[in-house]
Amino acid sequence: MTQSSSAAAKPGRTGPAAALPWAIRLGSLALLLGAWEIYGRAQDNPLSFVPLSEVIPALVDLVQRQEFWSAYQETLVPFIYGWLLAISIGLVLGLLTGTYQTISAIFRPYLAFLQALPMSAVIPVVVIALGIGMTSRVAVVFLFAIADMTINTASGVRYVDRQLVEMARSFGARERSLFLRVLLPGSTPGVMAGVRIATGRAVIGMVVVEFLLVSVGLGRLIGRFQGSFQTAELFATVLALSCFGVILLELVRRFERRLLRWRPER
Repeated sequence: MTQSSSAAAKPGRTGPAAALPWAIRLGSLALLLGAWEIYGRAQDNPLSFVPLSEVIPALVDLVQRQEFWSAYQETLVPFIYGWLLAISIGLVLGLLTGTYQTISAIFRPYLAFLQALPMSAVIPVVVIALGIGMTSRVAVVFLFAIADMTINTASGVRYVDRQLVEMARSFGARERSLFLRVLLPGSTPGVMAGVRIATGRAVIGMVVVEFLLVSVGLGRLIGRFQGSFQTAELFATVLALSCFGVILLELVRRFERRLLRWRPER
């Protein structure tokens, strides 16, 4: 039997082997939640830390309130705007910096500066420049995510086979066709890595901006629950915010796996 036919006949992961990763994830989650419950019940002061058995009913009650969904929407809208801007501009800028050395030389110092800069220190500058409102919140989310999206896209472009690029040019491909038909498909792994990392950074920016910039959305709810010592409701809001980030990142990972099904498994 030839090597190609052997590879084609190789069975996929089924049965216990396929279920093992999920078993590990569920087991680690159960350990974490169990530790949370035990530690919460061991506390003498119920205002400092509450067990999971008190947080879940508070979360169920919270999601039934219109106030929660209004705050959730108030948090989500600037996040979506800032995230979409970072992804779209970072994609274009990454393709350009990965292709042209001159453009890369211009933008590389600024991208390195954004990556090294503690973003929480930028928030007061953003407030002074743009004021307190939707624009400044969108700007903070954008600044958190743009550098990682651009740098990973540029890295993906640099890994595209140069022979494919030269072949396309030798057949008379224009720059637009070169970008859309050669560079963009070839750099998809780098682009999706950038989307995944930028999404996580954007979620962090969304949380930071509501705590340090203005008390709005879910940040306002968390501040109010903290001030009134409603610890269960406080933990429930934080848990809801965390679940949003986890679900969003999982959706990005699933889309990435679906988009990159053509890649051979290593």
